[in-house]
Amino acid sequence: MNRADPKTTPQRTDKATSASSTGSLLRQRAKLALGLAGVLVIGSLGPVAQAQGSVPYSLKSGKPYNGTKLKFLICCATAGQFAQMIKLTAPGGEFEKLTGITVQWENTPYESLQQKILIEATTGSTYDAVGWVDSWGEAFKQYMVPLNDRIKADKINLADYPKAYIQASSDKDGNIVGMPFRGHPLVLFYRKDVLSGLKLPVPKTWQDVVRESKVIQQKDPKLSGLSTMYKVSAGQNLFSWVSLLWGNGGDILDKQGHAVFNSAKGMQATQTYIDFIRKDKITNPAATTFAEPEASTEFKQGRAAMWVGWWWYYAQFSDPKAVSADVLNNVGFAPAPGWAGGTAANYALVWPLGIFKNSKNQDAAWEFIKYVSSTGVQQKVAANRSIPAEADNTIVTFSGMNNAKVNAANNGIPKVGAAALKTARALPQVKTWAEIQSVLEIGVNKMASGDDVKATLDQMATDVDAIQKRGGLYQ
Repeated sequence: MNRADPKTTPQRTDKATSASSTGSLLRQRAKLALGLAGVLVIGSLGPVAQAQGSVPYSLKSGKPYNGTKLKFLICCATAGQFAQMIKLTAPGGEFEKLTGITVQWENTPYESLQQKILIEATTGSTYDAVGWVDSWGEAFKQYMVPLNDRIKADKINLADYPKAYIQASSDKDGNIVGMPFRGHPLVLFYRKDVLSGLKLPVPKTWQDVVRESKVIQQKDPKLSGLSTMYKVSAGQNLFSWVSLLWGNGGDILDKQGHAVFNSAKGMQATQTYIDFIRKDKITNPAATTFAEPEASTEFKQGRAAMWVGWWWYYAQFSDPKAVSADVLNNVGFAPAPGWAGGTAANYALVWPLGIFKNSKNQDAAWEFIKYVSSTGVQQKVAANRSIPAEADNTIVTFSGMNNAKVNAANNGIPKVGAAALKTARALPQVKTWAEIQSVLEIGVNKMASGDDVKATLDQMATDVDAIQKRGGLYQ
């Protein structure tokens, strides 16, 4: 399931010319996976933070790997968080001053990264460390160094990381093969002026969202209660669907890998999701053609009162150049809704960092991973807004998300993200996910466009089971 894109026109089907559109599409896909907020630059992060007589971030004292040059396989060097981390780990940066190690970040184009990781994992020896999108991992986790013993030896508190992030960073045997580095929860964005004007509370469940959306639309028929996205576009129309499914006690696959989303609970959750557009009519009827950029623009331009999306969108929603006058300074946020009488179990994505088994610098690579995934470094980056273009609220530990300085710099949204991540879940970690995702997102679009929900769900389940059988997951 590919990820959030801040631009308003990624992955469009209307192409002016094939060459220019293809280049634009590939650039947008890179941003989609990371949740970028534009082209970002590298800025100063201040002096080395080191307590006298000790080395911070659980790094080894004495610089045992002094002079080591690591190669890190990653993409998208202009991401705000990445741009700051590149400076910190470059020659002369904080990481080298503490360890003597320098890191070369390989700025691989996003569209080439997955294949390059697989080639390096199976036959290469060029890179030491790597970062990947969680749903890619099952194809190469067996080629990554298990980190459990290292984590224990360095007394890293795994409870400080969301369970969804650790799950997505582990293999099927429970070995942690990556440390969470960059991650995103889903949050509910809402118009504070609209809700307060109608004396409506912030919705806590999807049923609240439906009920309040109807009240909003009765008051102002030109305003959609909720902006949604049902278009087939890198799995984006599944974001809210899995929230409803999981919240109602359903699931995508059972423990044996069989499709179970067409169960009674799955049927109920899916019907609720489809009813947003077909029965309740609380969203733009054109939402069958909306992906994330169009759906977020509905909110930015004041045409919808609520939207569920990645937390990093707040930077856009508070940008006077990006939003309409009635939206500016009127955006609130809360954990994404749960299911009434059920749970709140929303989707969370993460980029883990791991070490290739064929690396000759595994110990030095572990120092690098500890550094960039540590709460101290991540807090420093998330709180740094000295250059607005570099600002990035992304942080992966609960202590970091609840840090007062980080929240002061980001208007409190990190703390809201922490609340959402307490019950968030990762997507199924299966090698066949790309094929499964295609079946699911096409089916969701068909149902939103008018196809029978039960019949479509049953056919989707049949198709997913066939994929799993071909993949050898069961007979």
